[in-house]
Amino acid sequence: MEENERRSGLYLIGILQQTLQNNIDYFACTCQDDFTQNFVELLGALGELEKIASQIHGFAFKYDYDVRIPANGYRTYCLLVERFVSNTLDLSRQIVEKRDSMFFRAGKFAKDVEVRVVACKELRKAGAMLLTLAAKSEGNNLFISDPAEFKSLLKDSTSFDKRPFLGRMLGYPLCESLQNCLSAVSIAMATFSEQYKNESSVVASFAASLFNSTKYGMDIDDRAERNATIIKNGGIDFLKSFWTLNEMPITKRISGWISPSLEVCENVTLPLVPLKLERRGEALDVPYPSSHLPTQPVKALLLSHVWRQGQDALAGTPPASAYEYPPTSTMFLHLHGGGFIAQSPESHEIYLRGWASELQMPLMSIDYSLAPEAPFPRALEEVFYAYAWLINNPYAVGWSGEKIVVGGDSCGGNLAIALALKCIHLEVRPPDALFSAYSPLNLRLSPAPSRLLCCMDPLLPFEFLLLCVHSYVGVDVKPNDSGSPVKVSSQNLEIRIDNGINEDPQPVGDSGQEKDTIQGITDAVYDTTAKLYQDHFVRPLEMFTGTNQAWQSSHWFSPENPNAQEIIDRIDDLAASPFISPLLADDQLLSRLPPTYLLGLHLDPSLDDMVSFAKRLGRLGRFVEFVVLDRLPHGFLNFVPFSTEAAEASKVCCDMLRDAFALVPPNPINPLEEVPL
Repeated sequence: MEENERRSGLYLIGILQQTLQNNIDYFACTCQDDFTQNFVELLGALGELEKIASQIHGFAFKYDYDVRIPANGYRTYCLLVERFVSNTLDLSRQIVEKRDSMFFRAGKFAKDVEVRVVACKELRKAGAMLLTLAAKSEGNNLFISDPAEFKSLLKDSTSFDKRPFLGRMLGYPLCESLQNCLSAVSIAMATFSEQYKNESSVVASFAASLFNSTKYGMDIDDRAERNATIIKNGGIDFLKSFWTLNEMPITKRISGWISPSLEVCENVTLPLVPLKLERRGEALDVPYPSSHLPTQPVKALLLSHVWRQGQDALAGTPPASAYEYPPTSTMFLHLHGGGFIAQSPESHEIYLRGWASELQMPLMSIDYSLAPEAPFPRALEEVFYAYAWLINNPYAVGWSGEKIVVGGDSCGGNLAIALALKCIHLEVRPPDALFSAYSPLNLRLSPAPSRLLCCMDPLLPFEFLLLCVHSYVGVDVKPNDSGSPVKVSSQNLEIRIDNGINEDPQPVGDSGQEKDTIQGITDAVYDTTAKLYQDHFVRPLEMFTGTNQAWQSSHWFSPENPNAQEIIDRIDDLAASPFISPLLADDQLLSRLPPTYLLGLHLDPSLDDMVSFAKRLGRLGRFVEFVVLDRLPHGFLNFVPFSTEAAEASKVCCDMLRDAFALVPPNPINPLEEVPL
């Protein structure tokens, strides 16, 4: 047996076929026709799956980043097949071992075998789709730009039977600890969907929640059926609300209990003041964020393992017992994930506390505005303003202003790279390095192998991905209250990003006024705009008060939508902007990016985005460090306290950030040694 075949895991198929045939022969003699037929059907489907998987394994290497990092969506498919075979082999062997017992009941295993028949057929269908993509790809390009291919992919993916991968085979390619995490998320989603549309009283809703969580926890098939329906029909409002559950007060409190303690962990507001950045020796005005929503100060979360001089400007007066250390030479600006539509720095505090403690430097996470209420370019405007504010006011966060790294997970990584591209385009100081973890970097609706495989992803299925993209690019937004036109083409959007920086900032107050006067005006502006925002744009999560609408909604990409093709074309047009899809930036921009650190996942829908981006940077001679981890899902950082493997991967992120700052592992600060007597 060749070594590369053994590495692929496909050799296990032959062993599985033998055990399946053994079970067929055994149960055929016991007259258990239905049970036997399931084995026969599985054996037949497995033979077809083997042919497809072998073909894909034969050419998958052509799409790797390099020989050291064998990773791309085609290889991910081979991993999925390998682990499906291993999982099914365990089941078949278990049946062989127990079938002679007087206590054996075929009915106990019948559903497990039946589910694997469906899963095998769906894997075979996915493999056939990958072969079609590979036949139409140009060179070693992982993305297919033909719009007709996306339409075909959309049709096939919406007919994909997700139930096996949402129930009995939930998270089967992942490590065990994260399988348990996914089970909890799965139960929560099914339970939440029941209460989201419930209009009963608080007490009745609580009782129903308790009942439903028990029901879905015990009946895995009912849960899979429910969640498959949610994925197919759940609208953006439901998705936004569900992904915001970790914003509830109790979850925030738990985060503080189980994460490392910090001396500084404060929600702060960056004052809305005129800012300037140096551009070729001249001062360049930084505009206030103004797209889609009223202008308002940018909020953030400031974290620091110790108090540092200057941090009282934002975080308040330190305790009398606290010693204020000098500012550090390094600063990490973090941008959280959440599909551009949900979550906040506080929901990512569960791992950010650990990062702040490990890196021993100030860390600021920006609470940017979310789609669909605030589509592109609002989040990027706020991130750019916050970045400019830090460059102008480093002392306020305990930083000397020397070296700053910008990074984030998922869509936060997209925003980090977009920020750097914007700085380069405007010829102002870019970040000193970038960090991006499992980030979608091409938001055009271009088919790619890893994206296709998200049909089986329980955390980020294809439908959810399309809802997020549609919301962020702003296809359906209308003019805001100030009358600012909503841009409907990528050209206009780029003009907004390109030229907006040259506009004079809206006057907040006379430049000669005292700081407290400016702050007073800022507070007044904030109070007014915050009320407008709450009244007109925010739909509060009130799952226990009966004010929510039903969770069902017609997807824009539904086959019944006569305007689906028009929307697809508009999304592709809008998402062509390099500030939405950094992967599509021209060589002139990308060739000037700072050192870039990318962390991808074999089992992530955005893997091909990361591989393709790393390839482009490498071809342009830019420094790029690319790491790909296995057995972890998209968003694993949110499970750090509950999974040893996720915690270890989080440390990999910290190691990459240390490299970005050119740091050796720091020695812990000992206040007793440094406090002057």
